[in-house]
Amino acid sequence: MNILYIHGFGSKFKSQSDKVKSLSSIGVVHGIDIDYTDRKSDIISQLESVIIQEDIELLVGTSMGGYFSAEVGLMVGLPYVMINPAMNPRTTLSKYIGEGVDYYGRPYHLEESTVEEYDQMALEKQHGLLLLDKGDELIDYRETVRLLPDIQTLIFEGGSHRFDHIDESLETIQQYANRLSVVLGFGEC
Repeated sequence: MNILYIHGFGSKFKSQSDKVKSLSSIGVVHGIDIDYTDRKSDIISQLESVIIQEDIELLVGTSMGGYFSAEVGLMVGLPYVMINPAMNPRTTLSKYIGEGVDYYGRPYHLEESTVEEYDQMALEKQHGLLLLDKGDELIDYRETVRLLPDIQTLIFEGGSHRFDHIDESLETIQQYANRLSVVLGFGEC
């Protein structure tokens, strides 16, 4: 199975991260560095290009990456996993407008007009897998559950926004991807 891992705001794709190494046990993990100061439409185009080039069968994303895994997954008809997703990026990103430094010491400039491009996650068509840590210090897991009450969800005690329970989630991710890939006509992953 070819997996596209989509990192969150202020981060980058790291092939040696715990999440990527764990996901590698169920498939080949691909990723790109996303600059979330770019326009939303440009980010979607970048993700669609990787999906085509790498024959991606499953999208997995954390925080802003969770938002984009759902957005793009619904657009192109792929199964997707949202890990502690940013449900309303306009609100989540608003505190980063202006100059800043990401988690790797790289400076960035985020325009208000870029943040204004984001809508709340489309709620009515969701069919992905939702993974949440109750200890997420940035996004209240209860609000996410309230907004997505009918989606398959795993909730873990403790943890953090970075998500500390990927290993405990692998079997469910594999089962979800296989089930939905068959439904969507991709065959088993």
